[in-house]
Amino acid sequence: MRRATGTSVLKNSEDMGLTSPTAQAMSKCVLVADDDALTRLLLKQSLESGGFRVRLCESGEEALDVLKATPYPVLLSDIRMWGMDGLALVAELKKRGLMTVPILMTGFGSLEGAVEAIKQGAFDYISKPFRPADLVQLAERAWNHWCGLVAEHGKPAAEISDAFTDPTEVRFIGRSPAIVSVYTTVARAALTSSTVLITGESGTGKELIARAIHRNGNRSNKAFVAVNCSAISETLLESELFGYVRGAFTGAQGDKKGLFEEASGGTIFLDEIGDISPAMQVKLLRVLQYGEVKPVGSSETRVLDTRVVAATHRNLSQRVQQGQFREDLYYRLKVISIELPPLRQRPEDIRDLAQYFLVTFCKRNHRSEMSFSETALKLLDSYDWPGNIRELEHAVEYAVAMAQGNLLFPENFPDGVVKRNHRTRPEMAHLEPDVSSTMNSSAPAHVAPLTADNISAETLADSERNHILATLQSENHNRTRAARRLGIDRATLYRKMWKYNIVPQPGSAGTANP
Repeated sequence: MRRATGTSVLKNSEDMGLTSPTAQAMSKCVLVADDDALTRLLLKQSLESGGFRVRLCESGEEALDVLKATPYPVLLSDIRMWGMDGLALVAELKKRGLMTVPILMTGFGSLEGAVEAIKQGAFDYISKPFRPADLVQLAERAWNHWCGLVAEHGKPAAEISDAFTDPTEVRFIGRSPAIVSVYTTVARAALTSSTVLITGESGTGKELIARAIHRNGNRSNKAFVAVNCSAISETLLESELFGYVRGAFTGAQGDKKGLFEEASGGTIFLDEIGDISPAMQVKLLRVLQYGEVKPVGSSETRVLDTRVVAATHRNLSQRVQQGQFREDLYYRLKVISIELPPLRQRPEDIRDLAQYFLVTFCKRNHRSEMSFSETALKLLDSYDWPGNIRELEHAVEYAVAMAQGNLLFPENFPDGVVKRNHRTRPEMAHLEPDVSSTMNSSAPAHVAPLTADNISAETLADSERNHILATLQSENHNRTRAARRLGIDRATLYRKMWKYNIVPQPGSAGTANP
């Protein structure tokens, strides 16, 4: 939580030239609730540049009092505030039936946050920092939505379903604007039973998104069945998906339910849908059109209630143009479309993802707490990750397995990551010209430089010791700054200095032996 910093700008301000509550509601007005005075002022300037009238509140309680007295079409509220936070404020608006379209802001974007915001009734969810133009555009959409509600219903939109399960089982990490936009779409898709098409490069987390849609929807208490369509031969795929009856083919000694039927009432996830044959495309189209399947060898159809979420790394629109994918099936699949950005387009998420994987693999391998050195983090930042999140996950798992100490260095990571780093990302060269040169630039004269000729002869423990010595010298032996640069706390730094005999352990009579 942030502490409030000063009094509200324009707190208890005048009615902004409006003569009545009705006139105020019909104009382009936004009520802003944020407990940080500077943020409120910046939001006011941004919204006013887009033609909105703005009133500011420094708390959720103040915003609720204002809305009870004067209707505002749009509410823009921070999620994290002292006292009544943004989620509680939106829930209270819904409970009281106040006709305001709420938008929630957060500096800690997450899938769980987006799901909870939409669940509570937020119109949309935006992650800080954002561009003023994006904020104005979002406020315009919210105001237009409010106008539509007034024109068509004269009341707020229908209550949003509360059929949400605990979303904490789904771990999708990232706070970049690109991925927060995905969170919002996922949260809205979960409230429906519409078919969803998830696209994106391999390794971007398409199945994780499919599971998030299922777990946060009203089918969460039913089965989630995942099928990799490219991993099953064409001759077997039909019987796997739709089932078969006894005698349908050699070896069919009894009836067998298909995966569509096993997922009835729940969700079936068809991964790599772009790889299915034209004949299978025809059969799948019928399932989507009529909600029924015909087991292989049977003359009867079975009506099912199975939600379909499909995914592919291929460009289906291009395949449609090339005649390789049916256009009618394509549009049946993409009722709701979610495109996952590759990791290179969301570099601000790399460190959060790497830290999550580091903690995960330390626990899984019963390792003590580990951390990344600053040079390792720069290596991860500057690599283009062609294999996306999956490649990052495997790289961190490899580093944890290879590390002898509790601090990860560039040499702990797979050769492919280190060697391809600056060859694939030349635009990053000005930030970190070379991993080895960065480590050696501050090395004291008595520390042997790390080169291709001697690195294999040096143990990882020697490498860690030399790096600590180099960092201490570059920071004039200020241990607080050295620990911060190494990405560890002071206590861990002291333990490593004792371990490598850089300083004597407490109570020992020896001297440092650098």
